[in-house]
Amino acid sequence: MYNIEKLSFIPAAVAIGIFSLTSIMFLTAFAEPKVDLSPTCGPADPGFNIVINANGFKANSTVGWKFVGSDSKIPLYGYFDTNSTGGFNDVTYADDLKPDHYKMYFADDSDGDGTFDIGAKKVYANVTVNANEAVNANETVNANETVNANETVNANETVNANETVNANETVNANEVIPCEK
Repeated sequence: MYNIEKLSFIPAAVAIGIFSLTSIMFLTAFAEPKVDLSPTCGPADPGFNIVINANGFKANSTVGWKFVGSDSKIPLYGYFDTNSTGGFNDVTYADDLKPDHYKMYFADDSDGDGTFDIGAKKVYANVTVNANEAVNANETVNANETVNANETVNANETVNANETVNANETVNANEVIPCEK
């Protein structure tokens, strides 16, 4: 015969297991979405790829994203589909953006209407788009510049008639302002 006292722990263990599973599911339903971007800075021209790793959104749904500039305008936006756990790993190309500090917002947009769902938790990541430094690579340096040795400006000032002008100065037309760390 079975001892009834020894069998009484089985319903208690089942109840604790059910409570634990329910708690985990309840907590993940209210977890904050998380987004990681790489890189978070790049050139305006020609643009750059941004790798996005996101979790914590509605499962098997749509997440909208928007670049919002410091002037509150939205120059670029799009959508990603989430997997069965509410995450996605994808790449977008940041182009046609003016140099600025942007916030890239993400939130559930189940119906894909361009408006984040009511009550959806929004998260953002900072993205900086830098200007390419405009340099004239065809700038001409006049190596034959004439200096007038007889010019009088101040009777005590010496004018160097042998001043050297560097005609071989290198100008980097592809110089890009580096991202801030």
